[in-house]
Amino acid sequence: MSEKSELVQLKLNIETSVRDYTPAEAEYGAPLRLVEVGVSRLDNQRLWRVFSIITLLLLGVVCTATEAQAQVNCLQCHGDEGSKIRSSVHSFLSCTSCHTNIEGFPHPVGASFNKKESVATCTSCHKGLVSDSYAKSFHGKAVHLGSKKSATCINCHGAHDILGPDAPASKVAKENIPQTCASCHSQASPGFSEGQEHFELTATGPGAPMYYTANFFVWLTLITITALVIHIELQLYHNLRTILRERKGR
Repeated sequence: MSEKSELVQLKLNIETSVRDYTPAEAEYGAPLRLVEVGVSRLDNQRLWRVFSIITLLLLGVVCTATEAQAQVNCLQCHGDEGSKIRSSVHSFLSCTSCHTNIEGFPHPVGASFNKKESVATCTSCHKGLVSDSYAKSFHGKAVHLGSKKSATCINCHGAHDILGPDAPASKVAKENIPQTCASCHSQASPGFSEGQEHFELTATGPGAPMYYTANFFVWLTLITITALVIHIELQLYHNLRTILRERKGR
């Protein structure tokens, strides 16, 4: 309820209450005491609002200070990683933004990310086309099935030194993609940079070749299985007729 509405309601309550007082009560100031109580109630409501705002501001300062202190603690040992992050596109993040399972030192067993965990960490922010296209790619499917060799986000983009594709030193800059791919594919040719990793499997656009290839193999599989079933049924029918013919000849 707004303050204007509260004042209107207070005025109505006072007028109603004054009508209920006898002349003797009104003479001794009973309506005045009612007004004082109403005004005091409004002051208390304003006080609680101010107190709530101050509390929220203090909590925000404390949380920010805690995160900043955690960042300082991390950099005491991981200074090299810290300098890389400061010059990366993730310079606005803290260490614990990604390493959410680390709360102190010594670090818990298994603090390092495995491939599935690293993908889950990246896709917690990078959703939509990026995460969906990776999940449908050969790399994403292999990691999902437990591959220890297939590439994850950090294998292509880096971990602490991630730069945009327009940066000359970026691992995904067009000139550097063959070298990035060569870290897994020993015979990566310059043609690797001509492809596109994040795309939708649609009939048009960069995903069209994979779209038609996937559909081709789906239909090829269905037709092959259907033909195999028909072949088996015909073979069984032939065998049945042979058996019946032999019985009649006895």
